[in-house]
Amino acid sequence: MLNLLSNLICTALLSAPVVSEPANPKALPFEVSAYVTSENKIRVAVEKSAPESVVVLLRNSKNEILFQEMISKKELKYAAKLDMKNLTDGAYELEFKSAQGAIRKQVNVATKPVAEPARVILMNTPAE
Repeated sequence: MLNLLSNLICTALLSAPVVSEPANPKALPFEVSAYVTSENKIRVAVEKSAPESVVVLLRNSKNEILFQEMISKKELKYAAKLDMKNLTDGAYELEFKSAQGAIRKQVNVATKPVAEPARVILMNTPAE
């Protein structure tokens, strides 16, 4: 129960995408969406308008790749669920890149401490 509660308390926020290349995101042959579920997982979806390979990357603040998956040219729709519960608190980056350009989204994982309720037990003893 405590593990479930701590997973629900963990939050990861997605910021607006930052497009590196090209300057106009409409010029990319793919669209991406990502959102955080209540189970502290990131759902990722990629929909391509042209047959082109796309790489999905998740990096930590040290620029180390924690997750990498290649979406083939033939696969026009892709969906995945990334589990964030084993990651330490900090900033992460999701990157979706192809030969035409890349879309980057920032992910911040922050675990809120679980507060233990203070309990006081009073017992009335019968008067003698």
